[in-house]
Amino acid sequence: MSENLNAVYKQLFLDKEKTQNISVLLAGAEHIGVSWCSLTLAHALNLSKQKVLLIDGNGNFSNISTYILLQNPLYLDDYFQENKTLNQLITAYRNKDFNILTAKPGNNYLETNPLGRIHILINDLINLIEPYNHTLVDIGADVNEKNIAFCHIASNLIFILSQKNSDLIKTFETINFLHKSGIKAKYNLIINKVNSFEDGYKIFKELSKATDKNNLPILHLLGIIRNDTRVRDTIRNKELLLSRYPTSEAAVDIKNIAQKLIGEQSNG
Repeated sequence: MSENLNAVYKQLFLDKEKTQNISVLLAGAEHIGVSWCSLTLAHALNLSKQKVLLIDGNGNFSNISTYILLQNPLYLDDYFQENKTLNQLITAYRNKDFNILTAKPGNNYLETNPLGRIHILINDLINLIEPYNHTLVDIGADVNEKNIAFCHIASNLIFILSQKNSDLIKTFETINFLHKSGIKAKYNLIINKVNSFEDGYKIFKELSKATDKNNLPILHLLGIIRNDTRVRDTIRNKELLLSRYPTSEAAVDIKNIAQKLIGEQSNG
């Protein structure tokens, strides 16, 4: 990121008081399950009586709208075409306190719209999210100069990674990039798709050692999600894990992560 562009971000976002609880979920590599984690974590928060807004900042074909069935879905395309406001595009999912702003699969609106238009989106979102206890933003694995705008207003960055060595390296590189870009959020990890808590904790310690050595932000372990064959079943049937298999291992792990986020907000 150029120095001039970084200065623009600082002027627009870093001086704003972060009063809302905004979590951006992202990954260093593809196929880690960022959209699935975003959706399932939002559901877990809602089941704990939290008012949640889930925002699709992922323009890939595997985004939030591919994991669920939305009745008469509304898409962010209409916002950028100036047909509707963000408030008019909110889809209530399951109940009025679980809301989603979603994009069409494969329609990368962040890539196709100019940077100035993305800044307007971010400022509109700051006003929109005020009534919510939690706002989650799924930006997937493609962290660039446009979707990084979400990170500048975030209170939490949540990196999703698995036990692959290549994934570990790419996550480190993403953390380094965001730190150099002036992101002041809390840096959290969710270790996904591991066989045991022990395996997940080893990954956390290994990445923490690398970030400490390079004077990068302290990493916080938000949670570990174990491998669970029922996750694939829910994805295939476009159903939410906590509805179909609420006592499965992965469901329990996600619910624990949600409780930790709620607890951090209460203590913050």
